[in-house]
Amino acid sequence: MGKLRKCRVCEDEASTISRGLGVCLGCIREKPEKALSITSHVHAESRRTFDLPAEPPNTSDGIFCGMCSNNCRIGLNEKGFCGLVLNIDGHLARMGGIPERGVLEWYYDPLPTNCVAWWFCPGCTGSGYPKYAYKPGAETGHANLAVFYGACSLDCLFCQNWHYRRMS
Repeated sequence: MGKLRKCRVCEDEASTISRGLGVCLGCIREKPEKALSITSHVHAESRRTFDLPAEPPNTSDGIFCGMCSNNCRIGLNEKGFCGLVLNIDGHLARMGGIPERGVLEWYYDPLPTNCVAWWFCPGCTGSGYPKYAYKPGAETGHANLAVFYGACSLDCLFCQNWHYRRMS
């Protein structure tokens, strides 16, 4: 059994309470307003580590970015939620200087993989054999090309690729 932690909402103790979030599942389900106020603060702190805004900026006289669904309005000398778009002297500048390209990280992920998409990957499951896979089961000796953005307009708190934010 794991270490007991106290819920910041109801103060119950359980080993299943995340050390980072500090809110139990019952409070997330039954007291979402209180739980979200705590988890939003934790989330903002994790973004601050990477010098990222806690929320998509919405400065009234800011420039509309329009690159994603966050609809950032970026004020003078501010950055967008992704960390890759900046308002410099009243003009949006995108890291890398070329808006059609992104800041990317890539690697060859050996099969069978730890990839998020393993369950439909032909190389991990043999799905689509013989057209899309070499054999009916998991393959070894092959690799997928894994590509990740250096920053992301999504904001998954437990992103497995959080370290790529350092690229921004």
